[in-house]
Amino acid sequence: MQSLHNILNSLVKDYGIEGGITLNKVRSRWVELVGEPVSVHTFPDTIKGRTLTIIVDTPQWMHHLSFFKDEISSKLNPFGIMTVHFRMGKIPLRSDKEKKIAHAELSDTDLQYIENTVGDLKDEELKDTFRKLIKHGLSLKKTKGQ
Repeated sequence: MQSLHNILNSLVKDYGIEGGITLNKVRSRWVELVGEPVSVHTFPDTIKGRTLTIIVDTPQWMHHLSFFKDEISSKLNPFGIMTVHFRMGKIPLRSDKEKKIAHAELSDTDLQYIENTVGDLKDEELKDTFRKLIKHGLSLKKTKGQ
């Protein structure tokens, strides 16, 4: 008589749903695997073969993550994932915790601090990027009560 584990494994392989099961496992542990700041800007999208495609929300994060591609891949090895591929895209709806972070109210003092910090930058795109990063950091602090 076969064990239930073996029967389920056969069914999963027969119907070709291993990638979906693995993807759900990775998604459920995403924050733990890559850390909170990275998880807010990324989403594990699809698995093809042994490659995970990760959606990234901004070109700045895409560039930043390119330096950590091997490190992220090694954290995913226990799931049978050997490589990762990044692509730009819109991150699907986030959990309630992430929504609170995104919508934390900043005080006038916080906003003034941000403007004072980025005020000397000449490049408007760079200024806007830093403004968003600082807002995000301050919002995180507020939601954690620090």
